[in-house]
Amino acid sequence: MTTATERDPRADLLLARRAARIGDELERVEADGWLVYDFRGSNPAFGRLLGSGLPQSTRRAFLYIPAQGDPRLLIHHVDAGNFSRLGIHVQPYGGREEMVQALTTMLGRVRRVLMEYSPGNAIPYVSRVDGGTLEVVRALGVEVLSSADALASVVAAWDSADIASHQRAAEALERCKDGLFTAIRNRLASGIDWTEFDAQQHLVRLMQEQALEFDHAPIVAVGPHAGDPHYAPSPEVALPITTGNLVLTDLWAREAQRPDGGEGTYADITWMATTAESPPDEQVRVWETVRNARDTAVRFISERIGSSQPLQGGEVDRAVRGLIQAAGYGASFTHRTGHSIGWQGAHGDGVNIDDFETHDTRLLRPGAAFSIEPGVYLPSFGVRSEINVVITPGNAVKVTTPPQQELVRLV
Repeated sequence: MTTATERDPRADLLLARRAARIGDELERVEADGWLVYDFRGSNPAFGRLLGSGLPQSTRRAFLYIPAQGDPRLLIHHVDAGNFSRLGIHVQPYGGREEMVQALTTMLGRVRRVLMEYSPGNAIPYVSRVDGGTLEVVRALGVEVLSSADALASVVAAWDSADIASHQRAAEALERCKDGLFTAIRNRLASGIDWTEFDAQQHLVRLMQEQALEFDHAPIVAVGPHAGDPHYAPSPEVALPITTGNLVLTDLWAREAQRPDGGEGTYADITWMATTAESPPDEQVRVWETVRNARDTAVRFISERIGSSQPLQGGEVDRAVRGLIQAAGYGASFTHRTGHSIGWQGAHGDGVNIDDFETHDTRLLRPGAAFSIEPGVYLPSFGVRSEINVVITPGNAVKVTTPPQQELVRLV
């Protein structure tokens, strides 16, 4: 029996607030609906579309959002009560045969649906549906299309309040970064021994004082450790911070408490400093290459978005990578140009600036938030410069963190 319950005003359904975007995306790809499958939290889109505060489903669940008509939820009897307050049609099922029959009825004359699937696993961040479930849906005569662009424009997109939260986090991170560099400068001047780990723990305290929360401690790396993109300082391996080194710091966080009670959005920055009075020519050359590649990305994005031309994340990566390759450091640029920024961590579920690790063909649209962080990693040192960019609801390109122009001098 299909039931509909009275709408609870506390329920916050993203699928309702962004119904127009969903409709536009379904029309663009000529799909009849969006079928969002979840099994014990396997698909983050399921929870985000239905709103915060819901328990995780313990059995298989299907949320169907049709191009025409009201959303419907097919969910096991043991979970149905927890989802009854959403104000959408809930179809409980019991056994597996009943589930397939109910799914058959739900899809009816549907020909094409979006699902969290990526052909060839080109964008693994999208691939949340297992092969067996795809077989079940296709056996009903339904064609499955990728929901990649729908996820980016509906689930991962920021609104103005999200952007404001991100901006506050970014400003706090800037203060922490400046505090770290001041501390390093003072200790070098006083001859006080300090390691990467000591500096990292000092930075953690600064971030906590700024009421920030984060999913992992920040990076402070010198010399060859800066040549390891995700180096993590520890007491056992930390190098001393001495004169004559490049220092890389990468820090990311969000507000611990957002003023409006919503979920905070992350900011993520990387800066470079030198403890040398006169940095070696190669270090300066690599720094300038990375900085110029970063700025090339911003100009490229601004020109394309400003002229209303469609722009894929992977296209930006190719433009940046080409510049670094032309400078002779292509083999030492070992990761994507940038990543989506989200709520749960610095790495979100939206468009990545990537045609290297993956083939990200998703479009940069209003609400997109991402980093630009080219890097060059050599045996004796590494350089990365990271800024954050958002495409505002008005389709303007906004750099939300100050772009570093010169190496910070610590001596």
